[in-house]
Amino acid sequence: MIRLDVAQIKRSPGDFARYELAVDLPPITFSGEKITFAGPVKTNLTVTNTGETLTIHGSAGGKLELSCSRCLQPFDYDYMVSIDEEYSLLPTGEANEELQTFTRDYIDLTPAVINSIFLGLPMKAVCTEDCQGLCSVCGANLNKENCGCALEEGDPRFSVLKKLLKKDKK
Repeated sequence: MIRLDVAQIKRSPGDFARYELAVDLPPITFSGEKITFAGPVKTNLTVTNTGETLTIHGSAGGKLELSCSRCLQPFDYDYMVSIDEEYSLLPTGEANEELQTFTRDYIDLTPAVINSIFLGLPMKAVCTEDCQGLCSVCGANLNKENCGCALEEGDPRFSVLKKLLKKDKK
């Protein structure tokens, strides 16, 4: 859990505090895929008391173990995301509805950091840009072996269009 002790800073309007944390987090699930942290999440944060809010700015980085969307092999993915959060110092009833609230002297930033990581993930994670993926016929990993399967010619319904393309090239 990425937990900040804000007991002193919340009582000092205009003041700020810096936090550098390295925290191990458990695996998480994103879009049905299990994502494992391949090391601690390292954060570098500044918390500022504005009088009515605690603003938190900084970054979080580390490595994730993802599965390649082409060849399905696990690989380490380096990430660095920005963290920008704002928490109300006012009692819950008086707080601006758009601001997050916290109780006691601690702020748990884990959900905010995980959300930032989710937003920073690529749509399709690939181990390398030139990953060849799996053979569509036999399923062999084309990065490791050449299976020798004949490539399919494509959908036969498009054969007429293919003939037109061949005529244009001539």
